[in-house]
Amino acid sequence: MNPDRRVNEVAARQGGAVRPGQARASGLTKGQIDRRVRDGRWQSLGRFGYQVVPMPGAMSRVRAAIATLPNAVVSHDSAAELHGLPKLRRGLASVLVHSRTTHDFPGVVVHRCHDLLDGHLEEIDGLPVTSVSRTIVDLSPCLTKKHIAAILDSVVADQRICFEDVELVVDQVARRGKPGIQKMRSILEERQSGPPNSSPLERRGAEVLQAGGLPEPRFEFPIPWDLDRRFDAAFPVERLAIEWDSRRWHELADAFSRDRERDRQALVHGWRVVRFTWIDVTERPAEVVEIVRALLNQSRPSKLEHSAG
Repeated sequence: MNPDRRVNEVAARQGGAVRPGQARASGLTKGQIDRRVRDGRWQSLGRFGYQVVPMPGAMSRVRAAIATLPNAVVSHDSAAELHGLPKLRRGLASVLVHSRTTHDFPGVVVHRCHDLLDGHLEEIDGLPVTSVSRTIVDLSPCLTKKHIAAILDSVVADQRICFEDVELVVDQVARRGKPGIQKMRSILEERQSGPPNSSPLERRGAEVLQAGGLPEPRFEFPIPWDLDRRFDAAFPVERLAIEWDSRRWHELADAFSRDRERDRQALVHGWRVVRFTWIDVTERPAEVVEIVRALLNQSRPSKLEHSAG
């Protein structure tokens, strides 16, 4: 096979770039490689590689950087895109290398660190990529607390990771003055409060009720006629229960059916059940508060009725 064809095939798998050793293994001499750089057919990427074919798009540049920079891994925005993390921009190219190096790559943001552990890595599409937890921690210096918390809550709600996973990474990389660590610790501490063993949706719902000035409900309240099961939150005196409807859980038809059966049993026993979703508590919190307040008021006898009794 023609050497140029061989090297082009290698480059096509690596985002458009090859290492010097790969070019020579394809049958080209050093002189032939230098000639291709001089006449503009190839572009030098420093001592670690050459751009042989065009690198269209950010992910091609990332793949080329991984192929040529020593021990580089996909990180930050590019790792977030590969993981499909929500609420982030797409089309940004970023990799991570050891802090002792000074490597650069055209069109790619090269981050440096010395605290990347084996447990912080995964493989996606043949590329070494920082894990979801490590990616969130790495992004924390670049985003506001509210933004990074929203991303974290979303992936935990989707059951992709748990808060303990992120807490472990924070503990492993924490050092005095490391950017983002205090922000992450604050977010994690806030999520340790609220209902015990609660999900992000349950915590957010509890925050919405509290911010709306409503009385605190009883969390994980045992259902009086079925003590093996619990309401997410309840106002026992008013016989009002609140269920926070998880997106993933309620994609299941049998779960949907069981919940409706529980709602019917609640009516039989004189209880009302109101359900709210993630969209409700994040995009319509005032409406959630208004509905719960109205239901609580309907359940309480007026002063006139009380005095007449």
